[in-house]
Amino acid sequence: METLPDLLRWGMFVLAIVSSLTDLRDRTIPNWLTIPVTVFALGARWYVGGWEMLKVGLFGFLVGFGVYFLFFLVGGRGGGDVKLMGAYGALMGTLNWVVLGILSGILAGIVAVIMIVAKGRVKQTWENIRGIAGKDRVTLESADALSMPHGTVTAVPALLMAWAFGIKAVV
Repeated sequence: METLPDLLRWGMFVLAIVSSLTDLRDRTIPNWLTIPVTVFALGARWYVGGWEMLKVGLFGFLVGFGVYFLFFLVGGRGGGDVKLMGAYGALMGTLNWVVLGILSGILAGIVAVIMIVAKGRVKQTWENIRGIAGKDRVTLESADALSMPHGTVTAVPALLMAWAFGIKAVV
């Protein structure tokens, strides 16, 4: 994993906190956040480490954006989520972004199970998984579908990773 300079770590803190709050409040991750953070991340990488560090950020952006764009194409994510993950990729680089993606996925699964149980949707969810719900099947487009703000679920591991990058390694 790439060690991140403080400038990029602070970018992660800002992105995680603001995206979490806007996604909780409005269920959107705004362009006024993700686009400037992406530009900041790439500029900071150039400033701190030149072309080599910029390449890592560009590739991280392409991977983060690209993976989530595929989810967007099949209706599993919104456009704000795509740009958010691209911004994280630009800040963190590819390998760190992969770790963030794995941690976010694990946390999202835990939160989903808690939401399903808390809302009394275990039977409906099981029927959806088995494919026997028929016309009563709940989809992402259903008015009563459960959903969680992805910006918030992603912010938790991002904040932990940004904090962890500041811990000095023991040699």
